[in-house]
Amino acid sequence: MKFSTRHDIEAPAAFVFEQFSDFDGLERQAMRRGVEVRRKTADQPRGVGAAWALRAPFRGKWREIDAHLTEFDEPNAIEAEAKSGGLDMTVSIDLVPLSPQRTRVSFGYEVRPQTISARIMVQSVKFAKASLQRRFEKRIGKFCSTIDAKFEEKQRA
Repeated sequence: MKFSTRHDIEAPAAFVFEQFSDFDGLERQAMRRGVEVRRKTADQPRGVGAAWALRAPFRGKWREIDAHLTEFDEPNAIEAEAKSGGLDMTVSIDLVPLSPQRTRVSFGYEVRPQTISARIMVQSVKFAKASLQRRFEKRIGKFCSTIDAKFEEKQRA
């Protein structure tokens, strides 16, 4: 099952990439949403090789998630893979500069079940795919709006 969305941000690609790769800030956001986040190594690189152990509530149960970066092509793309139980997940972010001050962000999230129980869970989630897609687009849109605002504030300073 795959979710994807695109948003245009009024900021240069380098600035947008910097915001999407601000792992300290992203970790804090996840913690505010109730996700337990722990880096695999304290001195992990800012790129391929960075890894996290996460605990997140999903459908009434706490799920253990192991995530790591598989691609870090500054300022063009970031990709992370994660495993949780019988699920393999991929998050991909592609940045395309439309002009010196405008960037298109393509954000994708794919879930692939590897076990029978994971297939059943994904199948049950497919019934709510339209509402989940709207929530996904809304959350990514809100994050992109935040990046817009940060760049505008930086320009005024």
